[in-house]
Amino acid sequence: MTTNQMERKKVIIHITNVIRQMDAEEKTAMSVSGVFYKDKGNRYLHYEEKQLAGTIRTVLKIADNELLLMRSGAVNMRMHFFRDKRRSTASVDSGAGKLQLESELVSMEELYENKPDVLSEVAFQYDLLSQGEYIGSYTVLMKIEEDAE
Repeated sequence: MTTNQMERKKVIIHITNVIRQMDAEEKTAMSVSGVFYKDKGNRYLHYEEKQLAGTIRTVLKIADNELLLMRSGAVNMRMHFFRDKRRSTASVDSGAGKLQLESELVSMEELYENKPDVLSEVAFQYDLLSQGEYIGSYTVLMKIEEDAE
């Protein structure tokens, strides 16, 4: 392990998603087991979630100026967000075909509470657009705790 690397820590991630589209709002919550680690100054969260459509593997990479959300399995998705809020391309494929969208980071926060080397919370909000037209606003809150196992 180099000085830039940190051991992988087993964590429990409590995820709350709030989706706002037109006049509707949908809120979902789940808890999953995962792994947190740092490598070359970046922070990573890896986890799997089981859904009716199948298993989805998620990697969240947090860098100083950007956030990368990658999902594979029952849903394939790649969203790249930048702290300077510029728009970027997002791709989503849930089996019905690949959608090319635009994403724009509205806000992002990282919180380290009990231990400086373990992330305790990540919150980010982004807007999705299709051909420049607003589709909706998405808020993700991840509360992270070390897995005692």
